[in-house]
Amino acid sequence: MAFNPRQPFGLPSLPPPVSLDSPTLLRAIAAARIELAELKGYSAAVPNLLLLLSPTLLRESVASSEIENIHTTVESVLQQALFPDVERREADKEVLRYGEAVRWGTEQLPRLPLTARLLVGVQRRLLGPRATGYRTTPNQLVNSLTGEPIYTPPIATAVAPLLSNWEHYINTPAPEADPLLRCVIGHYQFEAIHPFGDGNGRTGRILMVLQLVQDELLSLPILFISGYINRHRTAYYELLLGVSARGEWEPFVLFMLRGFEQQARETKQTLLRVMEQLSAFRLRLRELPRRVPGQLADHLFAFPVTTPLQAARELGLTYKTASRHLSELAGAGLLENKPVSRYQFYVNRPLLELLSQQS
Repeated sequence: MAFNPRQPFGLPSLPPPVSLDSPTLLRAIAAARIELAELKGYSAAVPNLLLLLSPTLLRESVASSEIENIHTTVESVLQQALFPDVERREADKEVLRYGEAVRWGTEQLPRLPLTARLLVGVQRRLLGPRATGYRTTPNQLVNSLTGEPIYTPPIATAVAPLLSNWEHYINTPAPEADPLLRCVIGHYQFEAIHPFGDGNGRTGRILMVLQLVQDELLSLPILFISGYINRHRTAYYELLLGVSARGEWEPFVLFMLRGFEQQARETKQTLLRVMEQLSAFRLRLRELPRRVPGQLADHLFAFPVTTPLQAARELGLTYKTASRHLSELAGAGLLENKPVSRYQFYVNRPLLELLSQQS
């Protein structure tokens, strides 16, 4: 049956009914695998990588949310994270929930593979009280300018069997399908199923990075893949639709493989620059006339925007001591003091600028 954007799509089960072993694709897989291996190897050698995961994950969270027209900035989210929940802007809440969903999913992987249970848990943490589980009513994607239908996902009763097939495919290694290839194919299939009423795009991007961790291509979810999709948003959606409407698998797979390659390289370069900044910051600490605890440097790179209360809590200091240290660092030009309302923020400006760069 011909593709009709107004009618529920009869999504075929996986694996795709096409051959994906052209020389062009094989070269793209090899190039992406090399960059991912270098990123994984480098990240394993980075001290305190878990500390650095927080700001790099935030960068991904902001970019992924922007794809869904949820607009904020890294600095705003870091500030809002220190406010009580009732005082936070809704856009910043969305981004903070994205980070929580990624962290929760990563923690589950050792005992829970990428299953329907895990993806429901990710979506629940992503949407908070708005999460309602699998959709039970029809859904349709429309052009925001014209209102014309672009794609109608499969009927609601097809969601569960299609997800069962998706789950089996992505968790079953096959000699003819490289893990990266299965990751890309699984990503298309999830987005085509569109199992939820809301949050499918962000959930799908989280699942894609979690799959790279599950398949041991990454050790932690540090790939900044949403930056690539954001830069090429129109092409991404057109290529997704090309698979559904015309069975054009290779252009979409090639697009995503190039994204993995580029973003693995870019993420590695970002980590290198962060570590350079951290080393320089520690050196400046040692040059100060009054001793400041070295663990404060780690804190200020895990939390580029902090307050005396947060620093005291994280480092086991008294409020007075933490406030004095932060004030001394601001006086030495290492931090920016930024009062907002009744809060006294201290900002690691060079790191924040690095994380806020569009790439």
